[in-house]
Amino acid sequence: KKIYFPNIIFRLMRTPTLPPNQVAFRVPPNINKLDIRDYLFHVYKLKVFDVRTMNYGAKRPIKKSDGILRGKFTSKYKKAIVTLAEDFAYP
Repeated sequence: KKIYFPNIIFRLMRTPTLPPNQVAFRVPPNINKLDIRDYLFHVYKLKVFDVRTMNYGAKRPIKKSDGILRGKFTSKYKKAIVTLAEDFAYP
């Protein structure tokens, strides 16, 4: 039987302020809550109670008066906070 994994990158974020049953991920902006829940259930067998998402826009560097760019470009992303059935311990 063939297994197909989605071509999606979920980046686990360490957030010390969240309770032990919540985990934060950085996901692509085109992923919705249902996709996040299904991905975690089918790939990692995690039971998900709730998914909250926040969209972050891209940042551009600041151009100084001398013409030099300060900072760097960042791409837009979505942050997903997932509430799990069991407590999660970071590896």
